[in-house]
Amino acid sequence: MSRWVLRTGAAMLTLTAALASGGAVAQTSKADQARQQQAKILDSMGGAYPGPQADYVARVGAKVAEAAGMGGKCTFTLVNSDVVNAFAAPPGCYLYVTRGLLSVMNTEAELAGVLGHEVGHVTGKHSERQRNQQLLTGLAAILVGAVAGSDQIGQLASQAAQLGTLGYSRSQEYEADTLSVRYLPKAGYPTDGISRALASLQRQDEYSTRQAGAQAGKTIPVWARTHPLTGDRIQRAGKAAAKAPPVAGTPIIEGDYLATMDGMIYGDDPAQGFVRGPAFAHPVLKLAFDAPRGFVLNNGSSALGIQGPGGLRGEFSGGRLNGARLDAYASQVMQGLIGQTPAQVGQAQRTTIGGMEAVVLPARASSQNQLVDLTVVAYNFGGDAVYQFVTLAPAGQAASFDPLYASFRRLTDAEAARYQARRIQVVTVRSGDSQESLSARMATENAKLELFQMLNAVKPGQALAPGQRVKLVVEPRR
Repeated sequence: MSRWVLRTGAAMLTLTAALASGGAVAQTSKADQARQQQAKILDSMGGAYPGPQADYVARVGAKVAEAAGMGGKCTFTLVNSDVVNAFAAPPGCYLYVTRGLLSVMNTEAELAGVLGHEVGHVTGKHSERQRNQQLLTGLAAILVGAVAGSDQIGQLASQAAQLGTLGYSRSQEYEADTLSVRYLPKAGYPTDGISRALASLQRQDEYSTRQAGAQAGKTIPVWARTHPLTGDRIQRAGKAAAKAPPVAGTPIIEGDYLATMDGMIYGDDPAQGFVRGPAFAHPVLKLAFDAPRGFVLNNGSSALGIQGPGGLRGEFSGGRLNGARLDAYASQVMQGLIGQTPAQVGQAQRTTIGGMEAVVLPARASSQNQLVDLTVVAYNFGGDAVYQFVTLAPAGQAASFDPLYASFRRLTDAEAARYQARRIQVVTVRSGDSQESLSARMATENAKLELFQMLNAVKPGQALAPGQRVKLVVEPRR
């Protein structure tokens, strides 16, 4: 069974509580506690993505760490997530890069620039100012998590608060960029690696905002959200690169990077389900549902975030009944949701949805002097498996989620078989090829040309040179 369901539901609430209390483990060393914390972080983000791309990130990271005077002290991990993100997680030097971020860059120097920036946050001790930051729990964590675009509303909001990753100051970002520029030539890379990476990240941010709309642009968790990305910052990094000493040795050729990206998963992993516009389908668990028009779905490793207009938000996840009745399970989820927040919990309503036993449990709470309606809708999927929606709406607007609840259904074997992971394919431009002809081969529902331009850093109307290598997103070979 997919690890997506095994790690959610009540287990997620337990982990949130453990993090909020400090996650103390008796008689363990600080090093052991750090490793355990990093394992939780990695697990919550989607787990490690193994293979040649992971080895590549580790090799490049080792060179950057050596240049920063941190040789042998840093661990670099590629995360199995299509979210465009990179971050450092204290204590120690643990650096994480997602495959989503790798997909939008085109050179090894860009990767080195990003890793240098994250190492710079470590060497600059930027997380220490947030060591005493109070952890977010219960309803407050949900609200912050939804605003931050967390893919696990309660859990990751608490982790972000604990790790200090909700945002660095502008001066800290500038310092990390400057340190990256300093490390790059020592590692054998062009000094403009970080400024080129920032430009790639800005392209992706603009593309995502255009395609999903302004609201989705605020909810999609991108590197720019926790590392404020501005034109001024890119210019500063470019000027710093121009003043830096020349590169010692031969610059890394771009083709090495592209060759390594060939075959990497792009977008959703089948183990985490697929978001196709307002629809979600999980071919491993064989379930699906459809969000109403105007909603945005944000897929995570063990839960799916839901963002709607007018402050509507929620999460879909799963868990185990462990012998409990469905209404008791729903009550447990609601209690873990509201924590110590004063709330009026209503009567559980038993019903049938999609041929499955279901329970709807409403509640009303006050958050920052505003009344909100909370709803838990739990479905008995058969055996011990249970899935639930947890939603939050301004008071009186909870019914906006009714079409979502009613759409939950099982997938047949044939329906599930249609969902396959898309992958990056690196191809060589031939004489006569154009942006239009190559992008037509992209396995995406829309905006094929715009996606091609974003992934390959080409401008509209720019001619492609024969022999040039470019990335396509393709369906797997049958």
